[in-house]
Amino acid sequence: MNHALPSPSRLIKIILFSRYRIVQESLKLLIDSSRGLSVTGVFSFGDDLASIAELPDVAVLYISTGDRVEIISDLLERIPRLRVILIIGSVDLDSQAEALKLGAVGIVHKEQNPKLLIEAIRQTYNGETWLNQVLLTKILEKGKSNGKPTLKERFPADVGALTAREIEVVKMIGDGLKNKSIAERMSISEATVRHHLSSIYGKVGVEDRLNLVILAYQKGLIKLNENSEGSQYRESSSNQ
Repeated sequence: MNHALPSPSRLIKIILFSRYRIVQESLKLLIDSSRGLSVTGVFSFGDDLASIAELPDVAVLYISTGDRVEIISDLLERIPRLRVILIIGSVDLDSQAEALKLGAVGIVHKEQNPKLLIEAIRQTYNGETWLNQVLLTKILEKGKSNGKPTLKERFPADVGALTAREIEVVKMIGDGLKNKSIAERMSISEATVRHHLSSIYGKVGVEDRLNLVILAYQKGLIKLNENSEGSQYRESSSNQ
């Protein structure tokens, strides 16, 4: 995977949300000290979003008990291309599933190493998804036991149109493998893997790796394995 940082002339612009001033200042210090990243705004959840003067690339939301995850929808309505990452301490799967449904593309737990937040910012900026596979498994299993959809409502998916080769790719993605590992196992190039993915996305009506895994799970094509090779679902059309 290509971890190239943005050039000095193109910093990743980040806005922060937290109800706590000490959290705001700590996150700002952490992010601003990381090469290629710049905090352009710090807000509380009750602030008027119209006060966001400079369009950011990524929003980092430190979610505490009682904070409205619905702010994700408000942010994406105002800035459609914004990538939203949550920092959470709760193990409440319902609220995490709701955040993903509303459009969040990354979840980091506050107990994790701060370096993971920086990595999540860079990866999601590059169009990827940052979600621990164990968490994804638990969310999907919880939704299955409740008989309720866990994430986005699906458009009709033409799973039957997938070739045997494409189903093989889907199953490997379900195991958490990255494009390089898939290419090695199938004795093909990474470019061919990306071609397969583009074809799969078009047939089943999803746009990224995470939603493909969710859909494949719901359709019975895969079973998630918490001990699989990949610990995070990440998607980049050109770099993975």
